[in-house]
Amino acid sequence: MTEQQRVVTWQSPSLYTEQLHTLSGSEYVAAVRRGDIPMSPMLRLLDIHGQEAQAGHAIFTVVPQEFHLNPMGMAHGGLACALLDTAMAVAVVSTLPRGVGYVTLEIKINFTKPMTTDKGELRAVGSALHIGSRTATAEGKILDAEGTMYAHGTTTLLLMRPT
Repeated sequence: MTEQQRVVTWQSPSLYTEQLHTLSGSEYVAAVRRGDIPMSPMLRLLDIHGQEAQAGHAIFTVVPQEFHLNPMGMAHGGLACALLDTAMAVAVVSTLPRGVGYVTLEIKINFTKPMTTDKGELRAVGSALHIGSRTATAEGKILDAEGTMYAHGTTTLLLMRPT
């Protein structure tokens, strides 16, 4: 058995946490897209990439690779969950005013097809559904280039407004 190795680099989130409180959601998303604020360590670890984000809408992609696989030869369900959680949350974040944070309260994922290494790039499309004073909801789908769906889900986020 040959041992595989993968090197992942990232910047500590503590280096930019304070800066996040001074930005609106759309400003934060734009800063990440420009590279002024680095992608989160978790996204670097899973090799998830942001492709698009605008008010209420976000797209993130991943190419399933060997390091994502479970013993049955398909991507671990946590990959789909992380991909959808990110796309749905950023869809909401892109609408938030300056100083408002969030945390995922609930996420529901339905798996419809296995994600395997022969599928190429898969994209999670997230859409905000409701932005309230305390919570927000969003939905998302994971699709391939032909539009085949691999998973879909919904989320509820707790909005943390300044006091």
